[in-house]
Amino acid sequence: MSFLKNLAGCVLSAFLLIISYPQIECWQLAWVALVPVLFVISTKTSGKAFVWGLLFGFLFFFGTLGWLIYVTYPGAILLSLYLALYPAFFALGFVYFKRLPLTPRVFVLSSLWTVLEIVRASLFTGFGWVTLGHSQYKNLFLIQIADIVSLYGISFLVILVNLVVFETLRAVFKKQERIFGELRGLQGIVLMLLILSLVYGLWVFKTIRFPSTIKVAVVQPNIPQKIKWEDRYMPSIVRKTLDLTDKAAQGHPDIILWPETALPGILSEQPAYLEQIQLKALDLKTPIIMGVIIQSKNRYYNSAILLGKDGKIKGRYDKIHLVPFGEFLPLRPILGWLNRYIGLEDFSSGTKYTLFSIDHSAHKFGVLICFEDTLNDLWRNFTKAGGEFFMNMTNDAWFMDTKAPFIHLQGAVLECVANKRSLVRAANTGVSGFIDPLGRIIGLAQDNKGKKTFVEAVAIADVPLNNKMTFYTKLPSFFTYICFVCILWGVWILRREHA
Repeated sequence: MSFLKNLAGCVLSAFLLIISYPQIECWQLAWVALVPVLFVISTKTSGKAFVWGLLFGFLFFFGTLGWLIYVTYPGAILLSLYLALYPAFFALGFVYFKRLPLTPRVFVLSSLWTVLEIVRASLFTGFGWVTLGHSQYKNLFLIQIADIVSLYGISFLVILVNLVVFETLRAVFKKQERIFGELRGLQGIVLMLLILSLVYGLWVFKTIRFPSTIKVAVVQPNIPQKIKWEDRYMPSIVRKTLDLTDKAAQGHPDIILWPETALPGILSEQPAYLEQIQLKALDLKTPIIMGVIIQSKNRYYNSAILLGKDGKIKGRYDKIHLVPFGEFLPLRPILGWLNRYIGLEDFSSGTKYTLFSIDHSAHKFGVLICFEDTLNDLWRNFTKAGGEFFMNMTNDAWFMDTKAPFIHLQGAVLECVANKRSLVRAANTGVSGFIDPLGRIIGLAQDNKGKKTFVEAVAIADVPLNNKMTFYTKLPSFFTYICFVCILWGVWILRREHA
């Protein structure tokens, strides 16, 4: 019976957390979703807590990221198992720190969860999707604190509330009346933090102004992945994208954005198609920014190029953060002769944070390719270089008509808020649209039935510009250091007691 209760607790927590994310998006549940699994690990030894934490983590990550099976079934399983290690290590920490007094324990454990999310987003090139903070991307007032404490400050608040609810319920169930006074004080502190966060968000909404805008159109051609790279389909792919570009131009945008690798094949091998697109930009008197593959000195780059009103190439950005196993094979140098049997050709990383401008405009923007729009380091570096807004070109067709593009969009929203920059997204099969610096989704490409993915569509919007840097952009590690200090404080308390 005990085993079944433990299993039910893990399953329930995973389920509640899964439905806090797209596409169900009951984000309110994230504030209590972890309570059942906290009850499970609270009575366990280190080893058993680790195992139950691992099970919970696997269920949650596979439930939110299982769409990776459309690319690699073994890879989806292995990634979920790897990511599950982080909740498992949190469970270990829970057991270690449970000897702390109530208030220090709750804040130390919240810091531990937060640091583990930060490590997960950095280690082995990083995978920072579906953090607790991401679940709140529609909680617009609260998430404004990201421009001070980052996405992970929101995660800290969510796990903090989970822990306080757990401690409250445990005290009630076990009739631990001796801690009721401290518990009420802790609840007051947490409530005050939540109120301050919401008040700050309300203040930001009331005071922030964006005096300049730029009109941008996005093209969503909806090219199935199975035909995208077949030569016989290339004429129809280019024709479809150009037709949609004509439609987008009817709204008189300042620039039109195409998706990642919108022109299939290597750019230098497609001069006729490139000429068609250049003539289109010239005919419409509208710049076009598009995704291409560029070969240079036996190197391949996943790139973005800007065609000016005159049809000439005005700039190029090479993708900096490549996808392991998708764009390069990790550890290739040590594989030796095995490389000859591996079909994957590595792309090379770009090295420059290239900014673009529209026909010598003073307003500059950066381009983020694929999942680069969810990477905080790139956002900050482009922002510090002078980017006033961002464009993202991506192709999520690999993952079929699943929650994947919506989870991708979710991650981008938090980076817009943290850096107070707008983002324009063009995705081959969706979701394409516009996010303003406050995290509001101000427009999406969709068909006449409101479907946003796997449909042909265009969208146009006036995008706010901003040239001011946030506290987070200037001091990104500030909150991380606070969390590390808090964990060390907890260790110091325990060591002092046993000295």
